[in-house]
Amino acid sequence: MQYSYGQFEFVLTETTGATESECSSVNIQWRKLTEEINSHKGGYLLAVSGGVDSVFLMEFFRNKCVRPFKVAHFNHKLRATSDEEEKLLRERCREIGVIFIAESGDPQAMRSAPSLEAEARRQRYEFLHANLGDNDLVVTAHHANDQLETVVMRLMRGYPENSLRMKRLSGRRYKPLLEIPKAEILKQSENRGLRWIEDESNEDVSHERNWVRHKLIPMMMERRNVLKTIGLRSDVDYAEESAADRNP
Repeated sequence: MQYSYGQFEFVLTETTGATESECSSVNIQWRKLTEEINSHKGGYLLAVSGGVDSVFLMEFFRNKCVRPFKVAHFNHKLRATSDEEEKLLRERCREIGVIFIAESGDPQAMRSAPSLEAEARRQRYEFLHANLGDNDLVVTAHHANDQLETVVMRLMRGYPENSLRMKRLSGRRYKPLLEIPKAEILKQSENRGLRWIEDESNEDVSHERNWVRHKLIPMMMERRNVLKTIGLRSDVDYAEESAADRNP
């Protein structure tokens, strides 16, 4: 059985593990998301990598967004596939007629900094903000699995309860896919024949997030569908945020 909304179809498969009601729920999420991105009065700057989440984000905006948007890619020059990712994104943007902006980072400065990740983030944000229009939002491809990983990691680090979750909209940073499971994104991307590049470093469990993703969360999922729990909580958070926006 499958449900569809526009060009986005949700199939009941072992890959997604979705029930009929869950597919219907995801369908509603896509409809709300389409309405949401088109209600913004400004434009969007999609901050992307060559991974499947980013490539799918581009595809969704190409099909559903009537607002102006550009694609921005910061090449950190830290991986063997860095230039290949940039080439793939550049070619895809040329195919779909979207403005593509790219810049290379300073890997030497990143490696010599006290924190490579912090320096890479600083350079990337500097690039994004330099290319952000007055009324634009920076859009990233964080999804429901990223949200779950973030909550677990912040719990481990002792964050207060009101700081555990990422917000869909924080300042000028927007995460529209935050309620969409990774399995849906992967399935939709495969169905459309999209091309992306896997980051092999995501399999290295010496990094805390990868350990949480590949070791801890699978054990948690054996006892309880924590991904669904996070999704329900995100719905409540989003409703509260929307109400606050309407009643400042």
